[in-house]
Amino acid sequence: MEGLVEVAGRLARELLGEDFVHGFPHVERVMRFAERIASEVGNVDADLLRVAVYLHDIGRKLGEPHAYYSARLAESLLREWGVGEREVKLVVNAIEYHSFSYARSRGVKPLSVEAMVLSDADKLDALGVVGFLRVLVYGFETGRSVEDSLAHFEEKIFTLKSLLHFEASRRIAEELEARTRTAVSWLVEELAIKPKTV
Repeated sequence: MEGLVEVAGRLARELLGEDFVHGFPHVERVMRFAERIASEVGNVDADLLRVAVYLHDIGRKLGEPHAYYSARLAESLLREWGVGEREVKLVVNAIEYHSFSYARSRGVKPLSVEAMVLSDADKLDALGVVGFLRVLVYGFETGRSVEDSLAHFEEKIFTLKSLLHFEASRRIAEELEARTRTAVSWLVEELAIKPKTV
């Protein structure tokens, strides 16, 4: 699968573009988290994991649920590229499982450690200063108010740590969540400041 990693990476960059929130920069950040987690977890098929990371969002522009469209597109491409059925099944499962809402609604369970690593790595990119920016930028792009974006942190972002599979992931999440909470508190504080009238 080694040569496939490069092919999948090039395709992901081409399909996703350079959008900060959900484009290839997101994939690169997820890859860094995935490799970091995998190095601590051990017994991970690095190439299978990298292919899954590269392809996990490739169907995002096709619609929602993006995990479904990404998995279907990846499945078709992997078969076209001559990848074995076992690997196709594991990559497709990892892609379907990475989205908590999709996995929960469809009863998708992880079939591999790689699926759990991808799931954790994707969630970690929603935390930290990067995660803070992603929520706000996505909110601006979709017309969501700042107040609604702030509510999103409490309703979803600050619950992500409880969904992580590995101690390595939870350690990273603790540090990143602290940064997110600080950024949120600063924004709340600054929004509450009323300009003085002359």
